[in-house]
Amino acid sequence: MMKKLTTGWRYLKEHSRLRRFFIIGLYLVLTGGLIINYGLLNRQTAKNDDTPLNSYQSFSGDNSAQGVKLVQRQYSPTQQRLIATFEVQTSTDPTTEILSQYLHFELATVVPQKLKMVVIPVTENKYVVMVDHLNQNFEAIRFRLINATPKTDQTSSSAPQADFIVTNQAKIRRAQVSALSPKAFASQTINDEISARNTSIKRQQNKIKLAKTAISADHDKIQTKRTNRKYEVASQQTQTDNDIETLTGDIEQNQQNIRSAKQRIRTLAAEQALLKKKQAAIKNGTFKLAKVTKSTQITHKN
Repeated sequence: MMKKLTTGWRYLKEHSRLRRFFIIGLYLVLTGGLIINYGLLNRQTAKNDDTPLNSYQSFSGDNSAQGVKLVQRQYSPTQQRLIATFEVQTSTDPTTEILSQYLHFELATVVPQKLKMVVIPVTENKYVVMVDHLNQNFEAIRFRLINATPKTDQTSSSAPQADFIVTNQAKIRRAQVSALSPKAFASQTINDEISARNTSIKRQQNKIKLAKTAISADHDKIQTKRTNRKYEVASQQTQTDNDIETLTGDIEQNQQNIRSAKQRIRTLAAEQALLKKKQAAIKNGTFKLAKVTKSTQITHKN
């Protein structure tokens, strides 16, 4: 073997042109290999990135401050079901508020699959998305939320959108997620919202109770200070007057807290009534859940 290599090198040494071609060819082969390896490495690092939880994403091409965030995602490989929850930022401007009928959802996967998606608008700001028939090899799935709210200033031909990527990683996998039908799951999700508002109402009621107790105590202190004031010297009376003024201010603040808590209870009760109304409409079929049965393919990160 060494003899053949020595003979070959001697031949190239004696023929300078062949030697030059050999060196150039070797250089091209090595350079090409480096480029290919870099491309493969770059392809690995350019995989779709997982969108972090509870991080508001703005709608591209939309000047409004209202964004949307992914708050939860769970996937069961055995059930082939993924459940994701989104929350839309509360709008301070009713003219740009995104209502449920104008928020559209689209799916895309790296590996093409025939998916079934049901969107459950629990409230005007909270949406639960159920995706079925999602195989274990899905690698990554993209939720594209499109703000189709009609606008008078059509500066762009495309509607504002926000993308969320969920990758097939261990932290989202569960042995089992809810096995309920979309209709039953929607009803249960709304039940959870009603229960959460019950908890909030009890919290507000407790605030009212504590505020009333504080007001009663302040009144007792004021009465005592007024009784003792007649036995005080001028400097002490000045301090007593200041104390009474402070206690009166505390009473007024607690009275305001009671009014705010009562208003909050009325709002929560109204929300509960609307949720129960929606729940009944879902059960009797008059409220239709948005279904999407077609998904596209993710071809690149954008």
